[in-house]
Amino acid sequence: MKPADNPSGIVFDIQHFSVHDGPGVRSTVFLKGCPLTCRWCSNPESQKHQPELLHFEKLCTLCGICVEECPNGALTVADDELRRDETACKLCGLCVSVCPQDARQLSGRRMTVEEVSTEVRQHWRIFMQSGGGVTLSGGEALAQPAFTGALLGFLHDELGFHTCLDTTGFLPWESFETLLPAIDLILLDLKHMDDARHREATGIGNARILENARHLGERGFPVIVRLPLIPDYNDTDDNLHALGRFMKTVRLPKIEVLPYHEFGVSKYTALGKTYTVHSRIEPKAERAASILGDYGLDVTVAPR
Repeated sequence: MKPADNPSGIVFDIQHFSVHDGPGVRSTVFLKGCPLTCRWCSNPESQKHQPELLHFEKLCTLCGICVEECPNGALTVADDELRRDETACKLCGLCVSVCPQDARQLSGRRMTVEEVSTEVRQHWRIFMQSGGGVTLSGGEALAQPAFTGALLGFLHDELGFHTCLDTTGFLPWESFETLLPAIDLILLDLKHMDDARHREATGIGNARILENARHLGERGFPVIVRLPLIPDYNDTDDNLHALGRFMKTVRLPKIEVLPYHEFGVSKYTALGKTYTVHSRIEPKAERAASILGDYGLDVTVAPR
């Protein structure tokens, strides 16, 4: 079975046997591009829409193979450092394929609905046996709405898979609403309840996100709110109480607290970026869960 229309989008990873992105065992498809620029983002390579090249300097032995093989002369070794001329680099990925140390990674490739579906459907037996399916994540899958809509529709309607959307919820409701028939569950990130604080750390305000959350609650749509608990940012009692009141008001009863981690820090360096959230203060996930639970919410704490 093939999709009648076969649009394409930019995918930067597909992880199989995922158990933290929805029920059962799943394949999680990560799409590139995101309207938010969260300072703690664990997938910084997901933020830009176009493909990007990561260089993990600690793995590089300066063997020079990538320099010799680059068809565009974009790579040189000078002063014990591998340098890339971004104007000459065409992001062909050849340097990635020839690197014997796996020190280079190309994030982002164009895939069609058929190509993604063909890869994930290999695991259909595991989906069926475990109550799993396919989750679209990012970046932000809603940043590629046409591709996301077509992919969700084919996975859900044609292949019969359970579909989950892991999202920031930043899309006009009229567009968001059209996708709902092909979605079984939404994992909705709520970063901060204060608009100014949300804008400060993510680059955008939260009005549209909260509006969409309210619409989903009014419809009784299956949603699990996700709170990435960030030290000295959204782990305050004031924010947690505001979140609890909001969720109770809009009838969104389920929330998952995601403990803070720094698993993506090495990717910032590989992209030439600086990670700025470092903190020795460990946010108290159990305390956050207790405060939110006082509002009658169904609260879980995700494993680190």
